[in-house]
Amino acid sequence: MDSAASLLEAYRRDRRRLLGFLLSAAGGHGRAVDLSRVDLDAVSADYALDCVASGKAASPYGRGRTTHARVPCVCAEVRSLTLRRPPGGTSTTGGTRSWPEASGSPPKKVAPDIGLVPPAEEKSSRTRKHSDSSRVAIDIPEASNGIKDVSLADMSPQQVKEMDILSLGLPRLSTELSDDDLRETAYEVLLASLFVSGKMNFSEEKREKKPKFLKGLRSKTERSNAAPQMENYYTHHLDLVRVQMEISESMDILAKRALRHIGSKIVQGQLDVPCISLQLLSSVGKFDFPTERLRVQWQRRQANVLEELLLFSASLEYSMSETLRIVLSKLKNTEDWVVSVPDGRIEVLTIIERYNTRLSAAPNKFGLEGETYHWARSYHFNSRLYEKLLCSVFDILEDGQLVEEADEILETVKLTWPILGITQKLHDVLYAWVLFHKFAQTGEILLLKQTYLQIQKLQLHNDVRETEMYINSFVCSVESCGSNGALNLVDSAILKINMCCRRQLERYHLYFSQGNYSIFESMLNLLLLSAAILTDDEEEAMLIETPLGSTPESTLVHKLVVRSIQIAYKHVLISAHGQSKAESTHPLILLASELKLLVEKECAAFSPILQKYYPEAGKVALVVFHLLYGQQLELFLERMDDSENLKKILGASNNFELCIAQKLYSMCGKAVGSSLSNFLKPYMINRFSSPIILQWLHAQHENVLEWTKRTIEIEDWVPLSAHRKLATSMVEVFRIVEETIDQFFNSRLPLDIVHLRSLLIGITSSLQVYLLHMENQQVSRATLLPTAPVLTRYAESINPFAKRKLIEPAVREEKVANKLNNLTVPKLCVKLNTLQYIRDQLDTIEEGIKQSWVDVQSAVGLLDYLSYMASDGVTLKDSPSDESIDELFTIFDDVRSSAVNTTDTILNFIGTRAVLWDMRDSLLFSLYRTSVESARMEIFIPTIEQVLDQVCDLIVDVLRDGVVLRVFQACMEGFIWVLLDGGPSRAFLETDVDLMKADLAMLKDLFIAEGQGLLSDVVEKEAKLAEQILDLYVLKADTVIDLLMKASEHMPHHLEPTTARRRHAHDVHTLLRVLCHKKDNSASTFLKIQYHLPRSSDYDDVPVKDAPKVPLFSDMLNRGSSFNWSETGQQSYRIMKKKLQAASWQ
Repeated sequence: MDSAASLLEAYRRDRRRLLGFLLSAAGGHGRAVDLSRVDLDAVSADYALDCVASGKAASPYGRGRTTHARVPCVCAEVRSLTLRRPPGGTSTTGGTRSWPEASGSPPKKVAPDIGLVPPAEEKSSRTRKHSDSSRVAIDIPEASNGIKDVSLADMSPQQVKEMDILSLGLPRLSTELSDDDLRETAYEVLLASLFVSGKMNFSEEKREKKPKFLKGLRSKTERSNAAPQMENYYTHHLDLVRVQMEISESMDILAKRALRHIGSKIVQGQLDVPCISLQLLSSVGKFDFPTERLRVQWQRRQANVLEELLLFSASLEYSMSETLRIVLSKLKNTEDWVVSVPDGRIEVLTIIERYNTRLSAAPNKFGLEGETYHWARSYHFNSRLYEKLLCSVFDILEDGQLVEEADEILETVKLTWPILGITQKLHDVLYAWVLFHKFAQTGEILLLKQTYLQIQKLQLHNDVRETEMYINSFVCSVESCGSNGALNLVDSAILKINMCCRRQLERYHLYFSQGNYSIFESMLNLLLLSAAILTDDEEEAMLIETPLGSTPESTLVHKLVVRSIQIAYKHVLISAHGQSKAESTHPLILLASELKLLVEKECAAFSPILQKYYPEAGKVALVVFHLLYGQQLELFLERMDDSENLKKILGASNNFELCIAQKLYSMCGKAVGSSLSNFLKPYMINRFSSPIILQWLHAQHENVLEWTKRTIEIEDWVPLSAHRKLATSMVEVFRIVEETIDQFFNSRLPLDIVHLRSLLIGITSSLQVYLLHMENQQVSRATLLPTAPVLTRYAESINPFAKRKLIEPAVREEKVANKLNNLTVPKLCVKLNTLQYIRDQLDTIEEGIKQSWVDVQSAVGLLDYLSYMASDGVTLKDSPSDESIDELFTIFDDVRSSAVNTTDTILNFIGTRAVLWDMRDSLLFSLYRTSVESARMEIFIPTIEQVLDQVCDLIVDVLRDGVVLRVFQACMEGFIWVLLDGGPSRAFLETDVDLMKADLAMLKDLFIAEGQGLLSDVVEKEAKLAEQILDLYVLKADTVIDLLMKASEHMPHHLEPTTARRRHAHDVHTLLRVLCHKKDNSASTFLKIQYHLPRSSDYDDVPVKDAPKVPLFSDMLNRGSSFNWSETGQQSYRIMKKKLQAASWQ
């Protein structure tokens, strides 16, 4: 129990400290408030918070009603001053919500003033945080359906003191009447008007009690089914107004009971507020109040009302004023008033009533019907009361929403016009002001639209002269930047709404986002409407002047656009400088990026709306953006103090200018001649960027070339992966080439044909170096061909023990041997795949560069268009034609040609390598050796199949048939070599031909592969020579000899090297070799006599590089022939002998 009491005491102590701190700040402006005589435990938290929010001085005797329903609303207005309860903390009724242990001593200094604060500097593209809610703000809903506090003005504290933008500027109240006092007084005036008009009678019948906030709020079904009489109609709406104005039911009954006979107090048919207060004071007793505190507050309020209206607002003689001041002091002394005798109280009220009657008897100032003295004298007070009544149309349960019965409430409120001196025009402007003020607090667009409709009504009024003079007497003060002015209430309200909207719209880039573009348009409509009513002779210097002959509407929109962009630009500029230090990026780069976002936002959201009122709005915005950034860029280029970032800065600047040019072109097309052309100053980035690009390209080409040489030297020609069967080095070369291309086009700098030519030359050079290296790795195909053996004639060995002649094989050069080690079939397949990849990738790169160049040309065209506009229509320069661009790309044809030539070289080599080299022992030197039956083709078919499987696994599909064809050609070449150059160990009978033809058919079927391999026509064509040679072995020896003799007659006189691929079935070389390998005595005798060829049995069948010069050839040159050769035959024969002597038969 002791701990609970001590905790409660701690809470109370903290509450007193907090209230003391708040009251010291209320309206003080640094002026201390004496709180020594104030019982802080009796001070309402509402009163303290209201003093802080309104900025008025706190009174040592001030009290506020402790209405708990009001506390959340007030706290919402001063969120920054709300204390948070720590975790686990509990609140105690009557105490603060602070944590006692964490509470220190109270603040030592006076709290700072609360007013408009300039928006915090931050990135324009980021969401603005909630601003200090204790300053005047317009709440604009965000896209996230939240509420965003947006500062009305970027104003210094001094400017805040000079202008209260959300105040009508009515004369200040001289008494200590709070907003609650005005609200309660306004409700009493409404009650009196209902009683006087006979719309309502007071009944003492007991009614069913309902909760405070549910009274008067019925369901739609109840409302639709209700059909009240006239009295019930007004009673229902009065009950709703009471709930909306937060008047307690007990005070409502008290006022109704006191005012039910108010009609008897009407003086000369007039009723005013002092009469209502006097009626209340004379009819309400001490025991009518539930608590003494309520009575004191009520009586002090009535006294302040009378003092405000009779003493401070009226013009009385000095003696009368002193008498009235003394009488009112007695009324304000609530303790003496209670203990005084009734006669004394009646006397006081009578004196006050007499003074009010004297004032009411004064002649009317404007001669209006029903005019009272207090209409004109107390307009500042009456207008405030009417504002409070109009505020009852807002639903207290849904902030920013109008109640469904808003129209009915307004009709009810209009009953107060005779008392408060309100006219239709004053009603419209005050209702517009109330709606706009509520919009400023909630951001509800419906309220903004309603404000627009109310101000529209003002244009329809055509009041008589007396009414106009009466309204003009409602003087409001306007203070701005040290200058004072006076306007009537109507003009003041419209001016303040205009200023409020204008301050928002002059910063529309900062304050409006995707979620509230509709608010932007509605506010613009309201600004233009209010500007049309007001007369604005303001002339100010602008960055871009308004075109001559512009309408006032266009001029205003022009100013909004220019000023908002300037403010947004300054905001972004400051943010870019701060952010550049954190991100180590030059501010100009960040500035260009942020301004581009603003340009996109301007063209997408704001310009379409602004152009409805000012067609040039979009163009003006773009020109201003371009001009502002150009000023910063020009300063940088003059200093050139950051060469390291120069390329990036120029790229960002060019990208921003392209954005501006593209937007201008979409708006203007080819139309020029606008006055805005004078403000367009192209940045001319190409003057600074062209040498930088060429320098960069040169350095990049050297890097690519060095990288190409390095990677090709270490290439081992192993497939990159199972799916990508090409060299890793080529992939790396193209990767760095593509990176260079991407960097070239992504530099965002202006490019021309010189830069493109340099880029293509660099790419071509690197690829040519790569291809040249591949070509140098190859060796001649002739290196792989088997050495032609010695030509012999068939003869069986007579002496098996005779020593045979041996010819040792030639040894190849070490350099050639090393190259052959790196030219295996798998590596050759990878090379072929790589060459095909080069051709394909080169096509892709060419297409990509051409497409990118189209974009470059489009960008160049936009920059030319900008220069065209700036020069006011000077002819555009011609861009390079498509033909000239295509000519540049012919440089790639050299690379393609080199790749094709290298591919053909490897294709011709790969078959020879696979068959005539890798299979020389297993096929060439074994097939049909000694006899056909013992070494048939079927023995070697599996080996050929292995080669084909290996090739098909490694080679890409597009090259597969070509490689397989080369392998088949090599097989045919080897087969023919066996038939014609098989050496002494091979001799064939006519009966062997069928077996060899079957072997040939087997080999063809292998490559045709049942239609899955080579085309049968291709296979037959390649096998035709072999079949023709086999047919020669079927012929008799004499027939072949005759063919040889005839062929010698047609032998050309010049010597031509003869190879297997250039051999024909009936040429001299082929026929002679058929005779050499024919197992026939006639053929052997012919060769012995005619050519002196040695016997085959004299030689071991060992392949050699060079055949020895047998005696036959030297003898041939010196002896005649036993055959009868014709003259032509003799000449051909001599030539043949000469060729046989010189040729190596390879």
